[in-house]
Amino acid sequence: MPHRYITFNSYLQNVFGTRVYRVPVDAGFTCPNRDGTRAWGGCTFCDERGSGAPTIKSEVSFKQQLDDGIARVRRRFKAEKFLAYFQAFSNTYAPEAVLRRLYDVALEHPQISGLIIGTRPDCVPDNILAMLEEYSRRTFLWLELGLQSAFDETLAAINRAHTAREFFDAAARAKSRGLMVATHLIFGLPGETRSQMLETVRRVAACGVDAIKIHQLCVFRDTPMEADYLAGRLPLLSDTDYVELVADALELLPPQMIIMRLVAEGRKEELIAPEWSFEKSRIMDLIDAELDRRGTRQGFRYDGAAGCVAGAIPPEI
Repeated sequence: MPHRYITFNSYLQNVFGTRVYRVPVDAGFTCPNRDGTRAWGGCTFCDERGSGAPTIKSEVSFKQQLDDGIARVRRRFKAEKFLAYFQAFSNTYAPEAVLRRLYDVALEHPQISGLIIGTRPDCVPDNILAMLEEYSRRTFLWLELGLQSAFDETLAAINRAHTAREFFDAAARAKSRGLMVATHLIFGLPGETRSQMLETVRRVAACGVDAIKIHQLCVFRDTPMEADYLAGRLPLLSDTDYVELVADALELLPPQMIIMRLVAEGRKEELIAPEWSFEKSRIMDLIDAELDRRGTRQGFRYDGAAGCVAGAIPPEI
């Protein structure tokens, strides 16, 4: 069944003329809500890997991570083109000289064709965005800014230690420099209603970012959320509710926005709930089937709101 939305894989195929695979790395960063700059302990959903992929071996050197990741993906998919995905923690949270050194090591690798840089909206001051703009002129580059929710009470509850306004400002400043920008949302965060989740989608749809990742809330071992879940204080979305929410969200998003991911996953020894997180293919098929049942697709209910410009903040924020 063909997708009724624009996938990141299809986008990369159009750009490079072939399949391109991301190689996640941990470059040794932390986050300002972990080290005391803004808060301690990190996001309540985040484990000690800093939301990095389970395949990352942070104990080996950065270059070795690239070599090992490329070899692993090449064996599995017969791949030839790769992007260095700075995934774990906040990958612009360091002095500019440190960032340049790491980004250059990645780009010097003969199999790396570009960079994807994941970070927080409070970690992209103007000098860092200017540097990223410079890199974007000479290589393929995407900036991923985590948001999770557009409601400050939710962000406070999960210890994000930044505001929604900071996200929309960062996204606007990045777009004003011509950067390709993606964001992350989580459905099912503590205390959020269905209407709040979809309102976050509407606000992101109106702000002009180029791509989105939507994840279900997952409970990982050794996180603050684990205790809440085990004590019965943290209800999770069912697979049926999640599929319906994602279908609603896709209908609200701009028809040209790239959908990077719709289901989070993890290893059984690390992720304790929801159980359906281990059935990614089934959930993806259900999302396709739900859009097919409705006879709709990405952008079906998008209202054509104008994209953001530098400094623009949605009026509700």
